[in-house]
This record gives sequence, structure tokens and C-alpha cells, in this order.
Amino acid sequence: MNGFADQLPQSAISSDATQGLFPLPLSPFEQYMVQDDTNSYPMSFVLILKLNGNLNREAFEQSVDFALKRHPLLMSHVAQVRGKGLCWIPVTSPTPQVAWEEHGEPRKLPEQEKIDLATEIGLRVWVDRRPTVAELVFQFHHACTDGLGGVQFIGDLLACYGLKTAPEGAELPEIEPVCFERLLARTNYSHVESEAPPKTVSCPMMLSKRLMKLLRRQPAPLAATRKNSIGTPLEFPAIISRMIDRHTLQQLKVVAARKSVELNDLYLLEMFQTIRTWNLQNGKNRDNQWLRIGMPTSLRTPLHDQMPAANIVSYMFLTRRSSDCNQPDDLLADIHRQTSAIVNQQQGRFVAIGLKYMLKIPGLLWCLLRMNRCFTSVILTNVGDIRRQFTARFPLKQGRCVAGNVTLDVLTGAVPVRPNTRLSTSVGTYAGNLYVNMHCDPLSFTKEQAEQLADIFVTKLKQLIPADIAEERRAA
Repeated sequence: MNGFADQLPQSAISSDATQGLFPLPLSPFEQYMVQDDTNSYPMSFVLILKLNGNLNREAFEQSVDFALKRHPLLMSHVAQVRGKGLCWIPVTSPTPQVAWEEHGEPRKLPEQEKIDLATEIGLRVWVDRRPTVAELVFQFHHACTDGLGGVQFIGDLLACYGLKTAPEGAELPEIEPVCFERLLARTNYSHVESEAPPKTVSCPMMLSKRLMKLLRRQPAPLAATRKNSIGTPLEFPAIISRMIDRHTLQQLKVVAARKSVELNDLYLLEMFQTIRTWNLQNGKNRDNQWLRIGMPTSLRTPLHDQMPAANIVSYMFLTRRSSDCNQPDDLLADIHRQTSAIVNQQQGRFVAIGLKYMLKIPGLLWCLLRMNRCFTSVILTNVGDIRRQFTARFPLKQGRCVAGNVTLDVLTGAVPVRPNTRLSTSVGTYAGNLYVNMHCDPLSFTKEQAEQLADIFVTKLKQLIPADIAEERRAA
């Protein structure tokens, strides 16, 4: 496309923009991601795009190269550097694995799902291209970026592709500048620690108390059922998706407003109910057992504006007795109290600080990660409106992003599963619809069982809608 480079921010195409940043020491959370990476449970996540239109291969591959130049951690290896420890080392000419399948050929599964950051960059791509549609699978190493950073990368890629393939006179995507130096801010927790404990309590003491409380309340895992079952194995990327239409989503918002809670509180309530129902059905439930939902929380602040893709996330944990599900209204109110405190008090930052202290004791984190116990029953992530997570801006068609000669029909994905944390669920909205994406442990569930889990959760959400609200829709 003529004049393509003129439409890009200079910071997006400068070849020396990262000089002086590298070797860049890994943050505590990035070190955690690397240490928790195993062959059976790789620390990577996938994002899946479905596009309408005839995807141009040359323009797409050029756009991958362009987007990588904007996100240095995705074009780096991890290596030990004397005096600095584990560091990001940029690769001069990164070559991501891009596998193309044409016209419905079977997807070429990775020989090894784990991404070895010592020898390859933290990005792989699969493209299934047909004449009028395409499905793209992006695999990211979680040390390089969190889900929001992965969406940011994809937005940059699609915007570049749109600039290359848009017809003459069409409205064009807009690409925002990035500031590579902002990567240094991802390890800045000084503003967190100043807010953390009262002056009479040391931060390490408070963190150790929280850790001991988590360890004492050992949660029950989601019952694994594959071992004695006959069914279809779950293959990479092992994600099951459901769509809830905009009208039903609007009804759920009315339910949340009536109950004076957030929509996310309803998701958490029904996830607790889903765990309990599944374990009851499989003979693994006791009323006094603990259930725990891990909830990723973004630590992004204005300090991170215009920052390339990185992992700026932490976790909060909601732990309840299985018997609490017998009183859903009380459980919902209790969930709302805790999630409000998470937002208002920024409690998620304590995990990031805690990791920094743990790493001061050699081997402590590694030992904790190798303990044969369940730390979290399931993970539930709410990414909000997908379109708002893009830093690039797109023309819209019926609420969907237009990138040149293709339109983004839907974007789905979910975070990794871990040993005994056998399910991660992501919820997000796009073009007015709610998408529920479940990443199920292939070692614990068949495809049919994963489908059942997704159906239970979605059914429970819909059952929250009382008859009078449902009747309003029918009348309209």
C-alpha cells in the first residue's frame, strides 16, 4: 500500500528504540511464569480469532513482523546474565512459527506444546485459511505477556494488516505509539508497598500470614473424570466456547442491578455453583470442603500507558465452603463485599510483592510450585469488552472490527491450567455478545466432559434470570 509507513507512529518502526534496555532482568512475576513451566502443564495461553474475508498471506506475515517490532519481550529469549540473573535477550531476526493450513486441512499440532524461551521466542501462530473465512490461533508464553498484552499485540497486527489491505478510500485503522522504556515500570512496586501494611506490621510478616491462611484452607479440585471414561481426547488448544446473546446479557445486567452487585459477581457465584454441581455429580463433594476461585487482576496504572505487551497481572483468591452454595443470595452478597475490597484496596498487588520476597529465598518458590496439592479449584478471568482492550482503533461494521479486507468475527481464549487447577474460564464481550471460554485440562477431561462443564456454567447463568425479566424480553 502506498504511503503505508507514513501512517505509522515513528516509535513503531524505529530499529534502535530498545537500545539500552537489554539485557532486561525478569520481573518476579515473569520468573514465577518461567519456574512454573513444565512439559505437562506449559505456561502458555492461546487466543483464537475468527475472521470473515479472504486473508492475504503476504500481508499477514508482514503484519506479524511489524507487530513483533512493537513488542520486544515477544521477540526475546531468556538467558542467565552474570550479575543480573535471568534476563530478556532480544533476538536480532526473530522467526515465529507460523503454520498454514489451507481449505480445512487438519491443524498441525505442536510437537511439544511447551515453548522453550531459551531457544525460541514466546509466540507461535497457526492459520487455517479458506476462501471467505480464516481461523488464527496465537500461542503466547505467559512470561512474555498477560492476556491483555496478547490482545494488544493482535490489535497491532490487525491494524497493520488493515492498512495494507484496505480498499482505496476506505476508513483505516489507527495505530497508537508505544514507549519501550515503559517496560521498566513493570517491576516498580514501590508505590504498592507504601500502601500495603500498617507501620506496626512488616510487609513480609503480613504476606506470610496471608500465605499460611491460603495453605491452611486447601481447596478441593474440580473432579477429574477422564481416567475411567470413553470419549474424545481434548487436543490443543483445548478450549470450549459458548456465546450468550446480547439480549440475555442485558437481562443478566438487570439482575445484577436489582441485586446491587456487579455482573462479574454473578459470574463468580455461578462458577462456585458449577464446581459444586460437577463434584456432586462425580461423587467428589463434601459440604465442609473449601472451594477456591483464582481471579487474575491487572496491575496496570497510568505508569504503563503505551507500554508494549508484558505481564502486569496478579491474582486474588475467593475461598468459600461448598455448603455456602446452599444460600446463593448470602454467597453473592459476600462475593460482592470481597470483590469491592479487591478493587478499592488494590489487594491484588500483594501477590506481586509476595513473589519478590519469596525469590529472596533460593528454592522456596520452586518447592511451593512442586507441592502435590491443589492451590486453586478453578481460574475465572473477566476481560470485559474485547474491543476496548485493543490500543489500535478500528472502523466498525455491526460492532465488529474491520481490518482492511477482513472483519474480526470473534476473539476467544483462556489462561493456562495447572496441576490440580483443572479449569480456567475467560468471559468477555464482543459486538454486544458474551463469550464464555473454558480451557480444560486434557489430562483430566474428555472433550465431551468439557462440553458438559461449559453447559452447566452457561445454564446456571441463564437460570439467574427471573420470569418477569424474561417476560419483558418476550413482550418486546
